[in-house]
Amino acid sequence: MGDDCWENFKQRFTISRCEDGGDTREVNHGARRGGDSVATDYLKGIGSNLNITKLTSWGRKDHPDVEIVDIEEIPEDWDISSEVLADDECYRITLTIIRANNLIAMDTNGMSDPFVEVIFGRNIHLKTKTINKNCNPVWNEKFTLYIDDRSALANLHVFDYDFLGSNDRIGYLDLDLASIPPFQRLTVTQNLGSSVEGEDNVGTLTFSYLVEIVKTSNAHDIKSIGTKGQEKLLGIIQVTVIEGIDLPPMNSDGSCDPFIRISLGSQQYDTRTIPSTLNPKWRENFEFRYLSTSGNTLQVSLWDQEPGLSDNIIGDTEIDLTKIAPNKPFKYIFGLDHTNTKVSLLIKVLKFAELGAAELQLQREINDAESRILHQQFALQNTLRDMGNVGYLIVKLIRATNIPNKGLGTVDPFVVIEIENCRSVTPVRDNNLEPEWNLTYRYPIHDYHSVLYLSLWDEEDLVSNVLLGRIAIPLFNCHGLKRYILKDPKLEAVGKGELVVETATFYNPVRAAVRTFTPKEEIILKDPPKFDISLLQRDVKRITAQVEMLQDAGEGLDNIIRWRSKPTSFISMIFFVVVVYYLEIWMVPLALGVVLLWSKLAHSIGLKQEENWIKVSSYRPYYELQKHKEDDTAHTGFSAKLDRMKQLFTTAEGIQAGLDAAAGVLEKIIHIREWKCVFITRMVLCILLVASVALYFINIRIIIIAWGLNKFRKFYFQPNLVDNNEMFDLLSRVPSYPEVDSYRQYKTTKRRGDTTTNTVSVETAKQK
Repeated sequence: MGDDCWENFKQRFTISRCEDGGDTREVNHGARRGGDSVATDYLKGIGSNLNITKLTSWGRKDHPDVEIVDIEEIPEDWDISSEVLADDECYRITLTIIRANNLIAMDTNGMSDPFVEVIFGRNIHLKTKTINKNCNPVWNEKFTLYIDDRSALANLHVFDYDFLGSNDRIGYLDLDLASIPPFQRLTVTQNLGSSVEGEDNVGTLTFSYLVEIVKTSNAHDIKSIGTKGQEKLLGIIQVTVIEGIDLPPMNSDGSCDPFIRISLGSQQYDTRTIPSTLNPKWRENFEFRYLSTSGNTLQVSLWDQEPGLSDNIIGDTEIDLTKIAPNKPFKYIFGLDHTNTKVSLLIKVLKFAELGAAELQLQREINDAESRILHQQFALQNTLRDMGNVGYLIVKLIRATNIPNKGLGTVDPFVVIEIENCRSVTPVRDNNLEPEWNLTYRYPIHDYHSVLYLSLWDEEDLVSNVLLGRIAIPLFNCHGLKRYILKDPKLEAVGKGELVVETATFYNPVRAAVRTFTPKEEIILKDPPKFDISLLQRDVKRITAQVEMLQDAGEGLDNIIRWRSKPTSFISMIFFVVVVYYLEIWMVPLALGVVLLWSKLAHSIGLKQEENWIKVSSYRPYYELQKHKEDDTAHTGFSAKLDRMKQLFTTAEGIQAGLDAAAGVLEKIIHIREWKCVFITRMVLCILLVASVALYFINIRIIIIAWGLNKFRKFYFQPNLVDNNEMFDLLSRVPSYPEVDSYRQYKTTKRRGDTTTNTVSVETAKQK
């Protein structure tokens, strides 16, 4: 290092001799700390004597006599945030790509053609030479760069060169420039992050780096890769326009053609225009980049579209983003003065600065530095700091594969990412059946039980976009690099295409548990459900399957009661008496916990198959598993339509009977209370009084044991006895509301001075 580095370094250290002979040192800069303590000791102590020789170029080939400044102790409060460059200073970054070892073979010949690409910020891309047919390449290439800010990442990517087609990425590393100690050359060997599906170990990369502070007069072509003098990305603002209610009429026919305009700084979006309505429902989502130069005011205005003329503004409002809690949904409703008009919005401020990182760009990798910050933020010891912030999700969309070609036209794919009320749309890749995005998106999590939805679309110019397929991924399955086979829009059958996605979920288990006992967030972007006969039939099958399970359990219990296996029935009777006699209330939750633990143990030892969330072509849900196999042959023509009509009527009849029975139970209980059936109400009253006296004098355990032994006794002596349920037998005698209404009689009334008789209904009589 030359004299310019030495002068800058001296200005940052003030060393003086105290009266007692000790040393006083003030250090104004130091290694940046992430989640850990300082990673490297860039200044080494040699005792009480501070010996500063001249500073030469550390590790440079033209200065082999390298000397390092030695200081006794590194100040604990040293941080890059206190490091301020003078107006005539800049950073010099020297990065040397030395070699790679044990790279995975990417070609059919068992070798790779590797090269390294170094990315600083967004606009600086540097490449090494390509070394053909080598899994242990040696480059020894040095890159020198002058920058004005080092609060950014350097991304190192190792690629396999392909003569035909796109290069295949083998692995990557992220180098946090802010954490590099200045004035010391470090040589490190690190494992590459895998970009190859199904491979964890893809090789290592050895490189060295050096950060120096130099005078701008000695630099050339200074780049801006950080935030100094530039727009800083503070986060993302997601705005969902929900609906409008009772808008004022703006047209001659008493209607309105409304749309919403939203702007933040120079960014502006308009919703679609909904013609001829006073109660529009938009449910549209917009995403704004929250920049340091865009201000803190979100402007929202309601307009009426006038074709061929200037649009009319109906009303507007301004929203102060600084008053909205970051990373939490905020429902905003504004109205017009002296009217009932209301427009509702849902706003989320996804503030990246909350993570403590200098700047998080959407194009960044899932790196170790950010992972440490997130692990620390959601650690158990920090649970009480922000109970509403449950977790954080990082989604890296890599590419799509196996997209079928259309007969006419091209496929222009893009992906929609949805979780809770957040929605992001990727750029469109025109005319591409194997599109690559390599984009990373970040979302705060408010409910650990949320589901991530990924949808692959084909953009169309003249018609609506075509949904090729989608996939639903629960958050507890969001981890690692995976290839997902897309399903159809209903998430029932196989769709078109596959997505390669890398996900990482960070959460606090205590906050997630507390959030579980609060109401779920309403999903505004979800379309309201529509009637579908196939879904109705599916739900009927589900109910039928559950009823059959209960019937099977009832049959097993009936076999025990009827003494069909005398040893089993005798043991069950003894077990029943012992359990009821010794049962305490605290044993109930304990028994339920034992049931859960036994289920987990059964999965562990192989007695039950554990859910792996993988669906194969032969898979069928439990409600489609019938005792007798049905014919799956597809029918066509009139017979198929007739079968579907019969199934529809059968389903409707079952639903009608089930709804009638469910509604009738509650109605009958109400009729007992209201003395609609006097005899039964009197009988129930007597039973309740006798039960109260019995429970007062007799222990309830004795009553339950007597009831159980009586069941065993009856069926022991009368095996063919028809069992009954006294409660349902009682309710069966009480009329439901339709039955009560059918029991009502017509009555006759005579008008004054009229000898004729008029017959009126009960309702008419009541009105009179």
